[in-house]
Amino acid sequence: MNVQAVKIVRMTVGLTATVAVSYGIAWPLSFVAPIFAAIFLVFPVWIGWKMALQLIGRLIFSLFIGLVISEYLLGFPVLCILVVGLLLFYIYYNDTPAAPPMATLFMTIGVIMVPIMGLSGAELAHLIAIGLCFNMTCGLFFAWVFHRLIPDNLAVQEAGARPAAVKPPSPPQPTPEERVRLALISTVVALTAVVLFFSLNLAQYSLAMLYICFMAGTPSTVASFQVMKANSLATCLGGAAIIVAFNLLVAVPTYLFLLAVVLLFTFLFAVKIFSGGPYAAAFTSGLTTFLVLLGSSTGVDKAASTNFYLRIAQVLFAGVFTIVALRVVEHLLRPRKKRI
Repeated sequence: MNVQAVKIVRMTVGLTATVAVSYGIAWPLSFVAPIFAAIFLVFPVWIGWKMALQLIGRLIFSLFIGLVISEYLLGFPVLCILVVGLLLFYIYYNDTPAAPPMATLFMTIGVIMVPIMGLSGAELAHLIAIGLCFNMTCGLFFAWVFHRLIPDNLAVQEAGARPAAVKPPSPPQPTPEERVRLALISTVVALTAVVLFFSLNLAQYSLAMLYICFMAGTPSTVASFQVMKANSLATCLGGAAIIVAFNLLVAVPTYLFLLAVVLLFTFLFAVKIFSGGPYAAAFTSGLTTFLVLLGSSTGVDKAASTNFYLRIAQVLFAGVFTIVALRVVEHLLRPRKKRI
């Protein structure tokens, strides 16, 4: 096997095993563990337990902050908005320029997702927080196991293989003043969405709010449009796959057949992900979309296509909202002479 084949096997076997254990035991939010496992199995090497613990620590910290907001601040809307705004500004200023997007996403999940679930009750917010933390740890554990069981060095080295390409130099980092301005733009856009979703109690559509807060971290209409296109393509890929998989599972509703279906679709996605083509990133997001929809559709009759179209609508709304809001806020905050 070459390195590409090893990565495909590792992703396919590792993710199927994660689904087998998590769906078999069916602990709270068990469908989330394969999503985290997929994220870390995409990496060419294991990230190391030092970084893994740092990511877990980020998530725990953000979940704790979210629980504090849910418990004590939801009854004081003005204070709640002020605190959330300051936290979002800190995340966008501190994390966005240098930290990986995954770290920013984990921080955002705790700060905004746990409080909006808290609108439906404090018990639900605690369940979401504990479930996310536990399932992320499980996902990291499975990723570590299969990075160790199926490492890249199992591949047969080809004679005369080309050396790895030299990475291009990193783009220059913005000045502190520019970082403040960009973080302020991102915060205004994200906070507007948070106020809208919280005031209307749109917890069932919180995915769109999460997308807006994540896309707002790149305060450029061009960048956000590209993110919207990528997310829409990924949703179409994952949604189309889950509709086929769901109908197969309706025909044969057994645990072993579920694992066979997951094995098949994970293999198909892994081939595209590790092919290195222009759509590899879209297939990566498509796989996570497939896993999200699988977890929210299994056991519910005729729910897969409904969840698919609802997810498409949320992604498109989030993209359009972010692009329009970024243009408006950028126009208002940039000095007149610079706009000219």
